[in-house]
Amino acid sequence: MEKVSSRYYQSRAIILKNMDYRESDKIIHLFTEKEGKLSALARGVKKPKSSLRACVQPFCHSFFHFHRGREMELITQGRLMEFYANTREDISRLLYAVYIMELLDKSLLDKMPLPDLYYHTLEVLEYINQLGINPLIIRHFELQLLLNLGYSPNLNSCVNCGSTELSAVNIAAGGAICEACRKVSGPIHSISAQTLALLRLLMRAKLTTLSRVKASPASLMQLENLLEAYLEYHLERKFNLSQTIKNLKAKMMI
Repeated sequence: MEKVSSRYYQSRAIILKNMDYRESDKIIHLFTEKEGKLSALARGVKKPKSSLRACVQPFCHSFFHFHRGREMELITQGRLMEFYANTREDISRLLYAVYIMELLDKSLLDKMPLPDLYYHTLEVLEYINQLGINPLIIRHFELQLLLNLGYSPNLNSCVNCGSTELSAVNIAAGGAICEACRKVSGPIHSISAQTLALLRLLMRAKLTTLSRVKASPASLMQLENLLEAYLEYHLERKFNLSQTIKNLKAKMMI
C-alpha cells in the first residue's frame, strides 16, 4: 500500500515578499530549502503580539512549520534565524537584497526544489550584510540563477559557426557569437574581451574569489546591461528594482 505523505512538514525558508490578506493575515511568498518556492498563509501575523511578525519580513531567513492546504500552505509556527540587520540599515544594500528577492519570486516555478540556488542565495545575502555591495557578486547571482533554471549561455565558441574569435552575445541564440555572425537574427550585445573573461569567471568562481577581482567600470556596465537583457528575454519578465537601482546610482554620481 502506498504511504500517504504527511500534511505537516518543516523547512528553512527565505522570505521573498509578503502581501496583506484579510484584516490580520498575510500571504507569504517563500523560497524554501526542501520544497522550493511556495505561497503560505500566515494567520494573525499583523497583530502586534504575533510571534510570526519578525519571521516573515522580506529577505529574512527563518525556520517554519507548515501544514499542507488545498490551495496554499499554512504556517503554523516560525522561528527567525537571520534578520540581516546591516542590510536593512543601508539603502543600497536593502535595494539589492529586495532585487534578489524579486528575481527569485518572478523566475522560480512553484514547488520546484533548487537546493544549490537556495544555499547560494544565503551566501549572497550574508555577503551583502557583512561586506556591502560588490557589483560582481550581484552579477554572479544573476548568472547562477540562469544556470539553475537551465539558461546557461555558451561562452566558449560562436553559437552559430563555432569560431573562437568572439565579439558579442546573441541573447536569443543563447551565447557568444563572432563578428562575422552578428547579422544572425536576435538581440545582439557587444562585449569586450574583459567582459567575456568576467562572464567565464562568474560561471565557475566562488564568492571569496570574486572579492579579489578588479574590473573596469566599462566592463561592469556591459556585464550589468547584458545580464539584465538576458534575464528579461529568457524569463519573459521585467524586473522593477533593476531600474530603481540604476536611478539611485545615477543620483549618487551627480
